[in-house]
Amino acid sequence: MTSTTVRSTPSTDTVARRARSGAIGGGLWLLLPAVWAAAELGEQEFGSLGFVAVAVADWIFLVLAPVLIVVGHTALRASLGPGVSRIGRTGVALGALGLGAVAVGNGIEVGSMSLGGGEVAVGHAIFLVGFLVSIVGGVLVGSTVVRRFQDVLARTAGWLLVLALPLGAGIGFLGSMLAPENDAAFWAAISVPTGAAWLLLGRYLLIRHRGAADVRA
Repeated sequence: MTSTTVRSTPSTDTVARRARSGAIGGGLWLLLPAVWAAAELGEQEFGSLGFVAVAVADWIFLVLAPVLIVVGHTALRASLGPGVSRIGRTGVALGALGLGAVAVGNGIEVGSMSLGGGEVAVGHAIFLVGFLVSIVGGVLVGSTVVRRFQDVLARTAGWLLVLALPLGAGIGFLGSMLAPENDAAFWAAISVPTGAAWLLLGRYLLIRHRGAADVRA
């Protein structure tokens, strides 16, 4: 006697919600350099209203943003379907794993500073490794998106992911020339290409699955 395993798939509404999360996360990640340029947690008096406000902003833009993009990866995986190539599956897994590690590393550092401590070396190391893994995953995801989808939003997002490393390097170099005293250029190099890509890709996936839900209704 043989048994058949039926793999359940997320509903269209669930995928749409996850895609929306990815788009929101991308928007937050894109805006991170501007938030960082406005105020840094280490420059605020511990316990002051300004300290609390900046700490909340750091948790949102440094930790929540990559977590939401990880959720967006699950929407992309569902959209690619069971026929996706091994490259696509690997890319989604690496992209989600890398950004998850970025969130953990940032969370360790923000958590320490929120309690009045300083930067934590292990947090920075986890962040750095996660970033490198996410870049590799982003290249694989981007190339898969460019091949699988014809929509302008999706293809633009795909190319942004493929070219995230050189684009980020260029943005970081330009930013360091304009404002060498501020670490916003560092964060711009890391977050702007990926944030812009997921803002577009999440938006595309949301439109696609929300439209499918409307047709089904």
